[in-house]
Amino acid sequence: MAWARRNVARQQQALEQLHKQFQAENDLKVSLNKQIAEADAELEKAKSSLIQKEKLLAGRQKTLNEHVAKTRNYESEKKIKNERLRFLSDKSESLREQLLQDKQSLERASFSIQSLHQERESASKMLQENEQSLGLLKNELDEQKLKTQSIENEHSYLDQSYRKSKDELYSIVKDLEIKEIQLNSYKAELEKTASDTSEKSANLAQFESKLKLLNEGLQLKETELNALTKAEEQLQRTIESTEKTIEVIREEKQQTARKLDARQNEYNLTKSLVDNLEGFPEAIKFLKKKANWSKHAPLLSDIISCDEKYRVTIENYLEPFMNYYILDSEEEAFMAINLLSDAAKGKAHFFILNKFDKYHARDAKLFDNAIPATEIVEYENKYRHLVAHILDDVYIVTGPESSIPKDPESVFVTQNGKITKRKYSISGGSVGLFEGKRIGRAKNLEKLQQTVKKLQAKLEEIEDNHKQKIEELEQLKARTRKIPIDLLQKEINLLRQELVSFETKQEQMAGLLNSNTIRREDIIDHIGNLNEEISELAPRAGQMKSELECSSQKIIELHDQLHSFKELLDEKSKRYNEENILFHQRQNKVNSLSQEISFKESSKESALQRIDKNNRDLQRNEEEIKKLLDSNDIREDELVALYKEKESIEQGVNEAEKDYYATRGYIDELDKKQRMILSKKENIDGLLMELQNKSNELKLEMSAVKERLSVEFEIELANIRQQDDDATHEHHGLSDEELQDKVVKFKNSLDNIGPINPMAMEAFEEINERYKFINTQKEDLINAKTSLMETIEQIDSVARDTFLEAFNKIKENFIRVFRSLFTDEDDCDLRLLNPENPLESAIEIIAKPKGKKPLSISQLSGGEKTLTATSLLFSIYLLKPAPFCIFDEVDAPLDDANIDKFNSIVRKFSQESQFIIVTHNKRTMASTDIIYGITMIEQGVSRVVPVDLRELD
Repeated sequence: MAWARRNVARQQQALEQLHKQFQAENDLKVSLNKQIAEADAELEKAKSSLIQKEKLLAGRQKTLNEHVAKTRNYESEKKIKNERLRFLSDKSESLREQLLQDKQSLERASFSIQSLHQERESASKMLQENEQSLGLLKNELDEQKLKTQSIENEHSYLDQSYRKSKDELYSIVKDLEIKEIQLNSYKAELEKTASDTSEKSANLAQFESKLKLLNEGLQLKETELNALTKAEEQLQRTIESTEKTIEVIREEKQQTARKLDARQNEYNLTKSLVDNLEGFPEAIKFLKKKANWSKHAPLLSDIISCDEKYRVTIENYLEPFMNYYILDSEEEAFMAINLLSDAAKGKAHFFILNKFDKYHARDAKLFDNAIPATEIVEYENKYRHLVAHILDDVYIVTGPESSIPKDPESVFVTQNGKITKRKYSISGGSVGLFEGKRIGRAKNLEKLQQTVKKLQAKLEEIEDNHKQKIEELEQLKARTRKIPIDLLQKEINLLRQELVSFETKQEQMAGLLNSNTIRREDIIDHIGNLNEEISELAPRAGQMKSELECSSQKIIELHDQLHSFKELLDEKSKRYNEENILFHQRQNKVNSLSQEISFKESSKESALQRIDKNNRDLQRNEEEIKKLLDSNDIREDELVALYKEKESIEQGVNEAEKDYYATRGYIDELDKKQRMILSKKENIDGLLMELQNKSNELKLEMSAVKERLSVEFEIELANIRQQDDDATHEHHGLSDEELQDKVVKFKNSLDNIGPINPMAMEAFEEINERYKFINTQKEDLINAKTSLMETIEQIDSVARDTFLEAFNKIKENFIRVFRSLFTDEDDCDLRLLNPENPLESAIEIIAKPKGKKPLSISQLSGGEKTLTATSLLFSIYLLKPAPFCIFDEVDAPLDDANIDKFNSIVRKFSQESQFIIVTHNKRTMASTDIIYGITMIEQGVSRVVPVDLRELD
C-alpha cells in the first residue's frame, strides 16, 4: 500500500504540472490565432488592390499592343510600296531595252526576207530542168527491168525442175543402195541363225542337268532350316514367358517397395509423434524425459486401440483422460507431482491401477443402432477394470443423429464424433482433421514395425527371384539360333536365285530356238522380195540420169544471158538514182527556203506586236510610279505621329507595371509573415498534443492502479491517503528500492500459489480478431467475385452485340460487293456455325456463282476465289474504311473480264482511300493514276521511275 500511495502521489503531481504547462501553451495559441486573423484581413485587402492594378496594367498593355500593331501595318504598307516602286522602275528599264532590241531585229528580218526570195527563184528554175531528165531515165530503167524479169523467171522455173528431178534420182539411188545392204545383211543373218540353232540345242541339255542338281541341294537346305526354325520358335516362346514373369516380378517388387516406403514413412512419423509426445501438454513431455521417475509408465492413449473407423469417436469421448498416466501406486504419482511443482511445468493427471481391482462393470444393454464402447476397443487384460470404469455405459451410435436411443442412464456418442449425449448434457461440434491420431500410437507403432519387417523380407525374396529369372533369361538368349538360321536362309535364297536364273535361261533358250526357226523363214521371204525391188529400180535410175544432163546444159546457157541483162540493169539504175538524188536535194532546198521566208515573216509580225505591247506596258508603269511617289509623302507624316503616340503609351504602361510589382512585393511580405505565425502555431499544436498524450498516459496509469487496487485489494483510490494503519507507519521510512523489492517478493509468493493462464483472454481476443478478419476477407472476396462476374457478363453482352452488329453489316456489304463483281443472280452468304455462342463460333463463307453448286469454297476456280476474297475484304473495309490499302499481285489469277471488274471496284473505293497495288498486269497498270517502276541501270543499283498518267490524260 505504501508503494501504491507513493506512486499515486507522484502521478498526481506530474498531472498538475502538465495541466499548468498545457494552459500556458493554449493561451499562446489563442494569441497567435488573433495575429493570423489580422494578417489574413490585411492580405485580402492587398490582393483586391493587386487585382485592380493588374486590370489597369492589362488595359494599358492592350492599348500599347494595338498601337504597335497599327504602326507595324503602316511600316509594312510603306515597305510594300517601296518594293513595288523599285519593281516598276526595273520593269520600265527592261521594257525600254526590249523595245530597242525588237526594232533592231525588225530591220534585220526585212533585209533577210528580200534576199531569200531571190535565192528561191533561181533554185526553182534548176529544179524544173532536173525533173525533165529524170523522167527519161525512169522510162529506160522500166524497159530493162521487164526484159531481165522474163529471163529470170524462165531460169528459175528450169532450176526448180532440175532440182526436183535431182532429188527424185537421189531418193531412188538411196533406196537401191539400202535394199542391197538389207539383202546382204539378211544373207549374213541367215547363216548366223543356222549356227546359233545348233549351239543353243547343246546348251539346253546342259541347263536341264544343272537344274536337277540345284533342286536336290535346295530341298536339303530347306529341311535343315525348318528344324532350326522350330527349335528357335520354342526358345523364343520360353524367352517371352520368362520376360513376362520378370515383368510381373518387377511390378510386384515396385508395389512392395512402395508399400514398404509408405509403411516406413508412417512408422517414422508415428515414432516421431510418440517420441516427441506431439499433442500432449508440457507436463507430460517433462515427466517422460525424467530418468529418476517411472518414464516407462504408459499413457491412457497408449494402452487403447481400436478400428480405424471408431478412432475419432473414442478419442473425442476420452479427450479429458487421454493425457492421464497409468501408474501402479500412489507413490509414483506423488513423485511426479513434486517434480512438476519444483520445475513449474504445470499439472499432470494419473490413474492408479490397483484402485480399480474391485470395480465391476455393469452388463451391456442392447440397442438397435448402438454398440458398447468396451466391445470395439482393444487393450491388455491387466487394464480391463480401468477401461470398464472409463467406458462403462458408453455406446457408439452407428445410425443417424435422430436414431440416438432414449436411455437417460447411458452415454451415447455418434460414430462421426460430432455429438456426445449424457444424462444431463449434450456436447459436440466440428471434428478436426487431425483428431483420432493420438489413440493407440504405441500399439500402432508395434504393428507398423512388424509390417515393415515383413515387407522388407518379402522385398528381399522378390529381389532374389528377380535376379534368378534375369540369369535364366540371359542363358536362354545365349542359346538362340538366329545367326545359323540367317546364314542358312541366305544360302537358300542364293540357291533359289540361281535356280530361277537357270530356269529363266532355259526358257529363254527354248524361246530362242523357236524364234530362230520362225526368223529363218522370214529372212528367206525378205531376200526374195528385195531381189524383185532391186530389179525394178536399177533401169529407172539410169533413165533419170540422162534427162538431168540435158536440163543442166540448158540452165547454164540461161544463166549467162541473165548475167549480161543484170549488168545492163545495174548501170541504168545507177544513172537514175544519181539524177533522183540531185532532184530531191534541189527540191529540199526550195522547200527550206520557203519555210525560212515564212518563219522570218512570222518573226517580223511578232516583233511588231511585241513593240506595241511593250509601249503600252511602259506607259502604264510610268503612271503607277507617279501615283506611288505622291502617296509616300502622306504616309511619312502619319508614321511620325504614331511613333510619338507610342512613346506616351509606353510611359503609362511602365508606371502601371511599377505600381503592380510593388503591390505584389508587399503581398509576398505579408504571406511570409503569415507563414511564420502559422509555423509557430503548428509547433504549439504539436506540443499541446504531446502534453495531452502524456496527461492521458498518466490518467491511464492512475486508472490501472485504481482498478488493480479495487480488484486485488478492494481499496478505493480516493481513500488511499486517509488510511493510517500500522503497515503504513511501518513502511514510512523505507526507500523506493526497498519497497520495490518487497513488492517483488509478494508477487513471487502469489505466483507460487498456483499456475494460472493469464494469456487465455488475450489469445481468445487474438483468435476472435483473426476470425473477424478472415470473415471480412471472405465477404470481400465474395463481393469481388460477384462484381467480377457481373463485369464479365456485361463485357460479353456488349462484345456480343457489337460483334453481331458488325457481322450483319459485313454480311450485307459482302452480298452487295460480291454481286457487283459477279452478277446479280449469283448467291453468297456468311454464316455462324454456332449462333448460340457467336464470339467463339467459326464463320462459314458461302459463294455460289451462277451455274455452279460448290460444296465448299475450295471447289471454286482460282479467279473466283480471288474475287470472293476481294468481296469479303471490301465488305470489311466498308464497315471501317482505312486510309490506305496494299494489294500484292491480287489480280494474278484473274482473266481480262474479271480484272476489269476488279479495277472498277478499286477505282470506286479509291475516292475515299489510297490503294497501292503490286502487279504485272497491263490492264491494271493502265487503270492506275501513278506507276512506279523499278529498274536497274547499273549492276546492283536500283532506281524508282514514276510515271503520272493523270498528266498524260
